[in-house]
Amino acid sequence: MCGVAGLVSDAPLVLGAQAALGALAHRGPDAAASQALRVGPAHAWLGHTRLSILDLSPAGAQPMQSRDGRWWVSYNGEIYNHLELRRELAAPWRGHSDTETLVEALAAWGLEATLPRLNGIFAFAALDTVAGKLYLARDPFGVKPLYYAEQRGRFAFSSELKALATLVSPRRALNPAAVRAFLTMRFVPSPQTLLEGIRRLPPAHVLEREMAGGRETLRCYARPAEERFSGTLDEAVEAYYALLSQAVKRQLLSDVPVGIFLSGGVDSGMVAALAAEHRGGLPSYTVGFGAEHEACELADAAETARLLGLEHHAVRVSAEELWEAFEKCVAAVEEPLGTPSILPMWHLAKRARHDVTVVLTGQGSDEPWGGYRRYQAELWRSRIPFPRALALLEPLARHLRLPEFLERALASIPLADRVQRFAQIYAPFAPRLRERLTGSADPGCATGSIRYWLDWLGDERLPDTHAMMAIDARMGLADNYLLYGDKISMAHSLEARVPMLDIELVGFIESLPLDYRVSLSGGKIAHKRAAERHLPPAIVRRRKKGFLLPFRTWSRTIWKERVAAILFEHDAPFSGGAVAELWREHQAGRRDWSEQLFALTSFFLWQDQQ
Repeated sequence: MCGVAGLVSDAPLVLGAQAALGALAHRGPDAAASQALRVGPAHAWLGHTRLSILDLSPAGAQPMQSRDGRWWVSYNGEIYNHLELRRELAAPWRGHSDTETLVEALAAWGLEATLPRLNGIFAFAALDTVAGKLYLARDPFGVKPLYYAEQRGRFAFSSELKALATLVSPRRALNPAAVRAFLTMRFVPSPQTLLEGIRRLPPAHVLEREMAGGRETLRCYARPAEERFSGTLDEAVEAYYALLSQAVKRQLLSDVPVGIFLSGGVDSGMVAALAAEHRGGLPSYTVGFGAEHEACELADAAETARLLGLEHHAVRVSAEELWEAFEKCVAAVEEPLGTPSILPMWHLAKRARHDVTVVLTGQGSDEPWGGYRRYQAELWRSRIPFPRALALLEPLARHLRLPEFLERALASIPLADRVQRFAQIYAPFAPRLRERLTGSADPGCATGSIRYWLDWLGDERLPDTHAMMAIDARMGLADNYLLYGDKISMAHSLEARVPMLDIELVGFIESLPLDYRVSLSGGKIAHKRAAERHLPPAIVRRRKKGFLLPFRTWSRTIWKERVAAILFEHDAPFSGGAVAELWREHQAGRRDWSEQLFALTSFFLWQDQQ
């Protein structure tokens, strides 16, 4: 993995180059370089910081130019099928990096023909000096981030906001629509960010910019799966197992040490089992808080590691250590997220980097395989004869003070419009809470993003559950879980790979009949059947713990004063009275608002850092 940055303007870059590279040094501690170019009337500057993974020699250095001189790339990521692409290209290679494969593929095939052939995780800038165009591209599931902004004729891009700010000085005003979307989704969906004028490239998209004139085109280069698998469940399990095994094997490709992030669940356990089969002796790493906490996975992961014969490292962290990581995590992610797992992730990545430079993770299976309760809820709704009649139950649910997620689910059932219903299901802050906090129940840009991906799917006949899973795999993953996974691992110069999101693999999963993936009783049906080849039923059927931390308890006890100080001693675009009411109800035990309070705490810390 690496850091990329660049600038296009009508004058050469004088200031900011070294500062941009310095801001990305953690993403690429092994080397830093840049290239200034003149393309027609425009000046371009491409920067790169390198974390050497494939071809540790200078032959893998970037920015890299194609042999014919036409293309330049600054690239962050891994192309796992690059050796297969090389056999098609048959070029006189200078080294064995996937960067060289990418730039020569662009020279041979052009961008449009190259992007669909790439199986990997990437965010890159490609400059076509003949056509006079700059392209920014992000991988199909958005594993690697890329930001861009324009100010007074200067167009800049970067892997991280810190570097972007050294190249242009965008206004730091809050984007009101994005703030409301944050409350609706607990993250801000691409291409928006919380800051006016700064955009995040959506997954599976390419931004084309003409060097002369600056005209831009943003388009999606990926297409939803069109073929439908027609075999039996047993045949689906067989095919899935073969594809997953191949994906794990591909993602073990590295010239530096590789390890595994291991939880107590089936997903990382399956990745670990296949990795151990292809390459023995890999170390595994697990983080936890001690057996007294229900969410702790140390004992479960240790059992999996023992069964697979893995060298295992348990990372036990205290509440104090996790709190100390809070501000560091928010600074590293650069955007507030309502996801408490960012805190243990910090310590997990820090420990793993002592031994390895690359880790395989089990992230990314819940969305295509239906691993969340909301997918079962959508199936259940589809079986209700008159779902709108259940609107009568919503006031009763509030009166009975059901758990907030159940209240939210009940409120969504009567909504016939998929966009509105999905937004209601996702929202940690239901419309009435958003209205209390901001004076408006409007979901901001959240519904526009949901509608965009529904339109991308195209087929309105697709079951609602299938549609929701496909959206989550391209929106919630990219702009929440994968975003913090990338930023926090790279803060420690660690590359995190996600075999479960192998492009061929997910294409196959999404071609399966829905009932091979998820049912009323749970998800991951064929996935778990495949996992039984390596893991005992106790692990395959183990209840999902979700990599959580006990914020509900700690915010009422040992973290109480510190959380309160952040919530009530900072200016914010939210009603102080509404925040105080949530806090009082949570402290009194009348409602569990831990999810909402964590999101607000994260937001206030981020705002202070701005």
